[in-house]
Amino acid sequence: MHPNYFSLIKKMGLSILIATTVLACKRENFEASALAVNQTVPITVTVNQNQKSYHISSTFEGLSYETGLLTESPDFLNENNAVLIQLIKNLGPGILRIGGNRSDEINWIGNSETADTTINTLTKADIDRLSAFAKAIKWQVIFGLNLGNNDAAAAADEASYVSNSLQDNLYALQSGNEPDVFNLRLRPKTYNYDQFQKDWINYFYNVKKQTPRVRFAGPDVDPFDPDWLNSFAANEHNNVRLIDGHYYNTGPASNPSITYHNILKPNLKLDGYLLQLNNISSKYHLPYRISECNSVFGGGKPGVSDVFASALWALDFMWTVAENNGQGVNFHGGTPFFVYTPITVDNGVVIARPEYYAMLAFKDAVGGAIIPATIIDPRDYNNCSAYACANSDNSYSITLINKEDKKDFSFTMQLSKTAASIKVARLTAPTITSATGVTFDGTSVNTDGTFTPETTEQRVINGKIFTVNVPAGSAAVITVQ
Repeated sequence: MHPNYFSLIKKMGLSILIATTVLACKRENFEASALAVNQTVPITVTVNQNQKSYHISSTFEGLSYETGLLTESPDFLNENNAVLIQLIKNLGPGILRIGGNRSDEINWIGNSETADTTINTLTKADIDRLSAFAKAIKWQVIFGLNLGNNDAAAAADEASYVSNSLQDNLYALQSGNEPDVFNLRLRPKTYNYDQFQKDWINYFYNVKKQTPRVRFAGPDVDPFDPDWLNSFAANEHNNVRLIDGHYYNTGPASNPSITYHNILKPNLKLDGYLLQLNNISSKYHLPYRISECNSVFGGGKPGVSDVFASALWALDFMWTVAENNGQGVNFHGGTPFFVYTPITVDNGVVIARPEYYAMLAFKDAVGGAIIPATIIDPRDYNNCSAYACANSDNSYSITLINKEDKKDFSFTMQLSKTAASIKVARLTAPTITSATGVTFDGTSVNTDGTFTPETTEQRVINGKIFTVNVPAGSAAVITVQ
C-alpha cells in the first residue's frame, strides 16, 4: 500500500466518478451566484470499515515547553500545580517535550554553590521538579541538552542526572534545538550538517560513556528540512529510538497579512513534508514525531492562534499526521508570551485555550487503527475534512471538520457495515474567532481542570447510512456502535 494511500484518495475525492472540469466550473458559478450565507451544503462521505491502516499511537498527543520554563516559572511544571496536572490527565497518555530555543541558551550547573544560579542556569532542583511533575501526569519526557555551548562534558553530567531523576519517565534525550539554523546565531555561517554530525556524535559518546542505558532522539530540526532528517536517520538509525522535526503552519507572527483564514486553508507543503518523513521512517524502521509545532511561528498571532479557528486547525493537523503514520505531535507553548499555547496562565489562573479542546476531541476520536473516510465532493470546493478510526472496543469513530466560516455542511455517511446507533460529540464555540466559550461534547473544563461531559446527542440508526449536520466553523466526533 502506498504510505499516503488515504490522503491521496481524499485528494482525488473519487472525482473520476462524479466530476469533470465542466461540472467543476458549473459548481463554482453556482456557489458564487446562488449560495446564501450559511446555506447547508450536502457532502457525502464513504467509510470503509473493512480496510485498516496505521495504528494511532497511545502517546500521540504531546506538549512542548521551553527549557527556560523550568527556571523562569518553577511553579508551572510543578507537582503542586493541580489544575495543570488535571488538564493533562484529561488527555490520556502522552509525551512531554522540554527543549526549544532556550535549551541552547541555559547552562547546566548541577548543584554548584559557587555558580551564578540565575534563570540562565539549570540545576538539579529544576530537574527534580520536572521529574516529580512527569510522575504526577504519568507522561514520558523528551529532554533537550544544550548543544549551543558545545560542552559535551557538561551535557554528559546533565544527562546522567536527568536519567537518574526521571528514570522510566525519560523517553529520550536529544542534542540541540533546530541545529539546522545554528548558522544564524550559534555557529559560523558555514555550519552545515556534516559539522552538526560531528557535534552530535561527540555528545552521544560522552553521554553514553557516563549513562550507557539512556536513549536518544533527533535531529529536532526546523520545519521542511527533510535532507537533515534523512542524513541523520541514515547515520544514526542504530543510535536513536525516534526521528523528529518541527512544523509551523505559517508565519511569522509579525506578518500583518496573516488572518485566521491562513491556518484554515489547506497547507500544500504539509502532505509532501509528512510523506518524506514517513518514507524516511519506513526506510530505517524508526518512528517519527513532530516534536514542536503550532499554527503561526514567532510565538503565535493574536486573533489567529488564540481563537477557535486554531482548534479546528489543530484537530485537522493531528489527523493529517496520524494518517501519514506519525507517532505524535507536541504543541509548543507555556507562558502567555506564546499566543498559541494550548494551556496558559492568566493572572495566576491556569486555563485551557481553544487548541486544548482540539486535543480533547482527538483523544475522544482515536482508539485503534485508521480506516478510510473519503469525501465524495472534492475538497477543492468545500474546506472540510473527514477521518475515521476502528477502535479496540469494536466501535468506530468518525471526525468531521468544517473549516468554512459561511457554509454549513450536511454530511451523509455511507458505512460498509450496519450500525445500531451513533453518539455525536461536537467541538464548538460562539464564533470561529471566539477566544472563550469553547466546548467539546457540550462541556467546558472546570476551574479545577476536570472535564466531565454529559453526552446528549445520541441516535438509533440500524442501517449503513445516516446524516450529521456540522455548522460552519465547528467539528464533530461521531462514535458508531
